[in-house]
Amino acid sequence: MATASEYVDAIRTQQRAARHATSLPLLVNGLAMVYLTYLEAAMFGMGDQVLVPALTYGVLLAVMLVQRQLIGVGGGNDGYGVLALALLALLFVPFGLAAVFFVGSAFFLGVGLGVLGWRARSAWLWVPGLVVMAVSPLVSLGTLDNHAAFLGGGVGGMVVCTVGLLGLGIAAFVRERRLAQVVPA
Repeated sequence: MATASEYVDAIRTQQRAARHATSLPLLVNGLAMVYLTYLEAAMFGMGDQVLVPALTYGVLLAVMLVQRQLIGVGGGNDGYGVLALALLALLFVPFGLAAVFFVGSAFFLGVGLGVLGWRARSAWLWVPGLVVMAVSPLVSLGTLDNHAAFLGGGVGGMVVCTVGLLGLGIAAFVRERRLAQVVPA
């Protein structure tokens, strides 16, 4: 027989799974990475990229709010709106734009995933966040172009991260569908 705390943990897990609290951030960030990868491949300037992290978490907040209206599962306390505002505010602090230039917009997508994963205690989110945070400066500063041409340079590094995020998002979605249907004992 399960204890009360085990039962509460099982209910929390089931609720996070029902609202896709892991797969949706991975998939939305993966789609943002598709856009950033396109911009990297087309060699557009940083002006097109600076708002992507804030907009990504704003879109994620909107998706969660719409999902709450459609299926009735609570929005949780993940902090998507706070992340969106913090990433937008970053652009207005001294050296904020310089940070985006040096580490890249994808770095801040990774920061968002890391924060979400840390708050949820989910390696499904913080590990990919750390990987994106590690790769983004290498792309932004041209390190992969100079030293990893076999990967396709910076674009290749972005493609690997993008495919990884989307693949993990799909795997997390399948896992969440299975967990949402399990009834706690």
